[in-house]
Amino acid sequence: MPSKPALTPSSSRISTWLDPPTKFSMFRTTLELPATADVAIIGSGLSGASVAYHALKAYPALSIVMLEIGDVCEGASGRNGGHLRPDFYTYASQITAKYGPEEAVRLSKFERDNFEAVKRLIKEDNVDCETVEDGETWQVFLSQEEFGEALREFIMMRDLGGDVHDIQVYMRDEAIEVTGIQGCFGAIVSPGSPISPTKLVSHLIEQSLVRGLNLQSNTKVLRVDVNNCSDATPLSLGNCVTYDSELDEFEHVDMNSLRIVPKKLSYLHKITTSRGTLLANKVVHATNAYIDTLLSISSNVRDTTKSPNGAVLVTPVRGHALEIAPVGIPRKLSLDPSHNITCMNFNRGGEYLIQRPNGNFVLGGGRRFGKGKGIESFNNKTTAETEIDGSVDLYLRFFFPQILCFDNSHYLSPPKTVLGESDTSETYSADYRIVKQWTGIMGFSADDSPLVGKIPSFLEQGQEYCIAGFAGHGMPQIFLAAKALVRMILLEDDDYRYDCQYHSTIRPMHDNYFGGTIEIAENVHMPQCFAITQERLTKMINLAKMKA
Repeated sequence: MPSKPALTPSSSRISTWLDPPTKFSMFRTTLELPATADVAIIGSGLSGASVAYHALKAYPALSIVMLEIGDVCEGASGRNGGHLRPDFYTYASQITAKYGPEEAVRLSKFERDNFEAVKRLIKEDNVDCETVEDGETWQVFLSQEEFGEALREFIMMRDLGGDVHDIQVYMRDEAIEVTGIQGCFGAIVSPGSPISPTKLVSHLIEQSLVRGLNLQSNTKVLRVDVNNCSDATPLSLGNCVTYDSELDEFEHVDMNSLRIVPKKLSYLHKITTSRGTLLANKVVHATNAYIDTLLSISSNVRDTTKSPNGAVLVTPVRGHALEIAPVGIPRKLSLDPSHNITCMNFNRGGEYLIQRPNGNFVLGGGRRFGKGKGIESFNNKTTAETEIDGSVDLYLRFFFPQILCFDNSHYLSPPKTVLGESDTSETYSADYRIVKQWTGIMGFSADDSPLVGKIPSFLEQGQEYCIAGFAGHGMPQIFLAAKALVRMILLEDDDYRYDCQYHSTIRPMHDNYFGGTIEIAENVHMPQCFAITQERLTKMINLAKMKA
């Protein structure tokens, strides 16, 4: 066992979820890049796919072009740990301290709503993406201190009025009996499921293509600019003059029905790509960890920032994962047949695993042992996704087999070398083999909350929107966050407090107009801490400038 693991370059590290490739590999709806669009979406992961799905479900007459630098879902969404695990309580004290108790409860409810919405979509559309209807996710604690902290968070969320009705606490003996993990001090159990992210995203893309989405893969976006007179479209008048028009009067007494009309008669944005130029009225940045590379707000301040890698809003962070297969006797996560354990996480979520239908395990985490704790340069996308950090690799290879007791031995602590203390000659024989190994680039926002909304125009005049910065926790948040963003895009509504279910009455498009009626049937509260405001962005920019 090496005492000083190093960063080891590799040929392409294909994740389990991208082998085989999605049905949309190398896919382009049209041979040529379209000249114009009502909405351009940059990125084809879960964020971009969810935005397209909700927008076109609300109003199929929209002209939407999706631009992807590589293949569909080839970035973080296709390279994650494959779990749909809402977090119902562990952030109770943190969110309460920053935003108040109501926001803590709102965030918990939002993740529960998102979880139920994704499950409902999968069931209604019969999507085969490896989910388990009644799956359990177990947070397993390897120290009494950590177990005590989690119990306090759980009790706090319960006392705040959060919905914790289906969360169960298992003390040490019970947890060991169910899981067989001899070193645990307790466990907290909540609903959760494994999921194939690429199969879910492929379904969303497929549904959007049926409704008119134009997908352009392997198309790199180079710049996003505010349009000028030289790029005026036939819809603009005179010397690039634009005319504002207000929302029509309410058609019905029902205040939930609004008619959508255009804000401008010319295309507001010029998007320069590796294959030509696209003009669009609205641009959605859904590139997560690489959001700072194209946003005008970032390019205006990046040169003056002192933050790591020049990141202003979102910092790229590399995560590691691998798939292992038991050799010989199959290993189940639950030793008790009355339990359906499909997901586990350890060390405050630092390590996590799922079990796939074929019996294999997908494992992830350990980034705190890596170089720079996984922080990557936003200009280093290719290298970042094809390198394995030797320290993280070593930790994962030793930690999980011992936790799962593949060799039927007693529980062992992680090797001291991995923990950075001293070398050890401790060895063991584990009955497993590594099937795949890969990395994925997560996006961590400067203030630890996702960024969902319109970018304020105090630096540039335009219609740029953003959905990014989910810090490796996007599966339980993105689907409904995208739905909220669609409301902001279509209705130009800056009320971030709720999401909506759309039902459309279609009208013919008039040139570049958004026409038709959207009826809002239900409201689902989105956390206010996700909202992008001028005040929030100013604080994030100042924070980036102050960092050494």
